Amino acid sequence: MTRNMQIFVQKPNWVLIGACLILGINCALLWGHELDDALIYARYLQNLIDGNGYVYNPGEYVNGLTSPLFGYLSIAPALILGDARDGVMLVSVLAAFASMISFYYVLRLFITSESMAALSALLSALASITYMNLGMEASLFTTLIAVSFYLYFKARYFYLGICIGLAILARPEGVFLVPAMAMMTLFSDRNWPSIKCYVIPTLLVGSQLAFNYFYYEAFLPSSGLAKLSQGESGLWGANNFLMTLIGLFPFGVTHIGSWPIFFVLLLLAVCSIMVQSARRYLVLSFTFLAFYTSFFALLNLPAQAWYYAIHYSLFWSYVALGVCGLSDKFLSERDSAVNSGLIAFMLAGLFLQEPRLLSELGRTVRPDYKEIGIWLSQNTAEDSSVAVVEIGTIGWYSKRRIIDILGLVTADVSSYVAEGDFESWLKLFPPDYIMVHEPLWEFERAIGQVSQEGGLLEVADFAFPGFKLYAFNSSEVLQ
Repeated sequence: MTRNMQIFVQKPNWVLIGACLILGINCALLWGHELDDALIYARYLQNLIDGNGYVYNPGEYVNGLTSPLFGYLSIAPALILGDARDGVMLVSVLAAFASMISFYYVLRLFITSESMAALSALLSALASITYMNLGMEASLFTTLIAVSFYLYFKARYFYLGICIGLAILARPEGVFLVPAMAMMTLFSDRNWPSIKCYVIPTLLVGSQLAFNYFYYEAFLPSSGLAKLSQGESGLWGANNFLMTLIGLFPFGVTHIGSWPIFFVLLLLAVCSIMVQSARRYLVLSFTFLAFYTSFFALLNLPAQAWYYAIHYSLFWSYVALGVCGLSDKFLSERDSAVNSGLIAFMLAGLFLQEPRLLSELGRTVRPDYKEIGIWLSQNTAEDSSVAVVEIGTIGWYSKRRIIDILGLVTADVSSYVAEGDFESWLKLFPPDYIMVHEPLWEFERAIGQVSQEGGLLEVADFAFPGFKLYAFNSSEVLQ
């Protein structure tokens, strides 16, 4: 039996076991966590289960899902569990376990210490951002990235091609694995994959594009185009993605948001260059991360927490390598010292991190939107439509036809968004109701003109501080 086969048959070490236990308990306690965008996936799935098609609004074939693989994997759990929310949550949770374990095995390719290789899993289990992204495809994407790295360094190119194809279906940004690995291969002594390694990933991606075209009559998802249009509009400001990345990092390290802890971990991550055996991994992963980050930053895409999951997963692996490098250089009794340190770190995380983490997560992220959605379901006609900016939670709980002002699930709106035009959508999709914030968001300014023309009537019974609901009379303003 080879050394690499032995790695897989060995029992997981206590650090990895502890990390999995922490993750499992936390996920069970935070099962009620509901992200606005996660409920968009859930509504697509619920409509499919109910026989309305794989759509957000019954009868409207618009593709608002940028992670088709995550959606497909969630269908069976949603059917079995009887609730689409539980379906997407189960897939997200299982993928979180897979992500931790996958990065553990990647690190075991370069370092012999099981405990230090599992440090990245422990950091992930204690980090708030792991649980902030529950219900989304983030953990599935990070898993496939980790497995791709593993297969690349094992030179399993046929399976690597399949994994990259799946990563692209998990998030289109998985395509940046291709140039990153091509550059690594070009500037090293590695052989290029044979042509057969490209066949299956091409079929996977091509089949999805064909499905998009024949089912939704568009090759690309409207949600992806809408994100590009939002970036083009410039309303989020320059360098939004990078500034949010910097701001989120301490929040992701601990839920309290400790800069001192972040800088200690950053120093450890820098020390990863001391591990010579892992330098190819550092170069490859950092190259991929540079492509990935540049894509979001240069297109000025709106920042979302799940976009940063791969930053954290790689960061944790760098920290683990840094600890390994420092211990090899300065510790003579390495195993006992590292184990003692890991025990102290785990206990500190459990006592300092867990209470705050569990008190602030594990519920609907926008409880106000949830209450608004329930109110709409009880106080509007079943066939009525509502125009809103943020559609996930309100759409799920209202069960009404939703007009998406930003164009994620409403066709043709995104082109107006790119031009900074937040008024013309009214002519295409006049709603029965428009819900806006008070004061008005920039995206909701259409009601200003409509109000002057007498086409709006405020719904007096809608008593939610910070929001207003208007009944829209299209005959008054649309010719």
